[in-house]
Amino acid sequence: MQCPTCSQFNAATDVRCLNCRTTLIYEAEGHSKQFKKAAHTLDARMYSGIGALLGFFLVAGLLKFVFTAHWLSDREIYLAAALSGFVGSVIGLVFLRFKSNY
Repeated sequence: MQCPTCSQFNAATDVRCLNCRTTLIYEAEGHSKQFKKAAHTLDARMYSGIGALLGFFLVAGLLKFVFTAHWLSDREIYLAAALSGFVGSVIGLVFLRFKSNY
């Protein structure tokens, strides 16, 4: 394998160039810290958003259509659904924390 920086020939299994230490095989080295941080940030937004949506719509649907004996107004149903959306967002972040072993 030829180094793209210094044009030295290296073995096909060398991860770095023997002359200039340029990375030749990125898959063997692993992801950078910036990539891991960006991926974790996107995962956190995704999990918290999914948790918030599930919490909001689950409670809103249950209070509006299933538990109708409570006679809650639409404003009270919206308040309960918004609070459960926040709780769902926190649960999503906790789930991500357990999943990523942080």
